[in-house]
Amino acid sequence: MIKKLPLVFLSFLASSALAYDFRLIAEQHVVPGYQQLGETTASLVSVAGHYCDNQNETSMNKLQSAYRDAFSSWQSVQHIRFGPIQYLSREHRFEMWPDKRGSVGKHLARLAEDAAITQADFDISTKSVAVQGFPALERLIFSGKSIDSQRCALINAISANLHNIAQNLLNDWMQGDEAFAEFFITAGQGNDIYESATELAGQILNSLYTQLEFIATQKLDRPLGKDSNKARGKRAEGWRSQSSLSAIEANLAATQQLYQLVFSGKLSKILDGKISKAYQQAMSNLATIKMPLHQAVSSPEQRERVMSFRKQLSVLKSLIGRDLAAELELSLGFNSLDGD
Repeated sequence: MIKKLPLVFLSFLASSALAYDFRLIAEQHVVPGYQQLGETTASLVSVAGHYCDNQNETSMNKLQSAYRDAFSSWQSVQHIRFGPIQYLSREHRFEMWPDKRGSVGKHLARLAEDAAITQADFDISTKSVAVQGFPALERLIFSGKSIDSQRCALINAISANLHNIAQNLLNDWMQGDEAFAEFFITAGQGNDIYESATELAGQILNSLYTQLEFIATQKLDRPLGKDSNKARGKRAEGWRSQSSLSAIEANLAATQQLYQLVFSGKLSKILDGKISKAYQQAMSNLATIKMPLHQAVSSPEQRERVMSFRKQLSVLKSLIGRDLAAELELSLGFNSLDGD
């Protein structure tokens, strides 16, 4: 059961005049998402340790399942692009993707030959971000190759690193005098991080819109290519673990929940109806894709379904980035994808 925010945080909401209920957003969306990430990465650590002590088909299946659960949890918070996730390169340490230069494979191959990884004082958090997160772990677990003691040590190290990042992220939100939740839920009163509720609302909108843009331009356009002859299925996120479509589904569900908590009740019924319908249609279109994305982009029938979903995503993105922003007089601000 999800724990609620400590009462010390709730006391900051004595006034009910805030236009945005940031306590509700933190309590029902952000913190539960990070708690789930902490729980699934903790399970991943446990299952990884068991696998390396008992290597067989059953333990590998359990390890792959634990990986998918943890990866899905990450996808459910990937859209949160504000706050402690920005500290210490955490976003890229969880998942350095897209990897346009093949850095994950190169760094992982070199590290796998380093005898230091089996030593007790080995700390993967000091290594390249390319080997610290889900893409490197996916390569190790879903390669189909036998896993020696060196690679098992890496599996354990990366799993533990993911859990440590998740726990530190949650702690930065919840604990201490500088807990980010305190600044987040008091934004309407003004504080050292957020001068106003409007500033934070704009940042939340930016995160929501940026995630939709990320799905469209990176998760779909890159593997789709310009046509079926130029499709590059292996550019899809999570193609080795066949997690590409489930990742997008988790992204959409999470952004929809955030939209409903923050913006839905503040819009005209007409616009809210359009956005809700666009979300529903996008999810329906996504569900029609019956093949792993890295294969679907090269299949004539399935490619059309991917393209249909991509088109519907553009409709949703426009409604949020243009119509919602205009109606609530919010600015999207800097798009973190502009440099990609």
